[in-house]
Amino acid sequence: MMTMTSQSPGFNMSAPVRTDADVLGRVDRVVDPAARQRRSLWLLFFGAGGRQLPVVAPIDGIPVRVGPELARPACHVIAHVLAGAAPGGFAVVALTRPGGGTVTGPDRSWAGALRAAAGREGAAIRMICLATRDGVLALDSGDARSG
Repeated sequence: MMTMTSQSPGFNMSAPVRTDADVLGRVDRVVDPAARQRRSLWLLFFGAGGRQLPVVAPIDGIPVRVGPELARPACHVIAHVLAGAAPGGFAVVALTRPGGGTVTGPDRSWAGALRAAAGREGAAIRMICLATRDGVLALDSGDARSG
């Protein structure tokens, strides 16, 4: 796991996220632009009140195409971390990859596989987003309580 740092002076990392715009802004600040040039999943964890826990977990080297054998372990980790450190909390998953911000078929496949695995694992995911050199956008925004 990696400890969070903020790239923006004066940015308050302890401010809770409440809206989709808050979530996208947080991912934009946490996921460094250089990291957006690699294929990774970034797991961000939040307590029930929307305050971010002090770690993020990047999973590097993910393939372009996803299968259930890849999405399920990530969602298992999310469920386990939230159960132990932030009951009632939620996660945000950011997919990073080289290229621009146009959503691709593989991006949609990752979002769908993660959402399905979250349901099976009981992982509360608030949003699945795409972070590229062009910025951050929502691929899937769901009710965290439904997994």
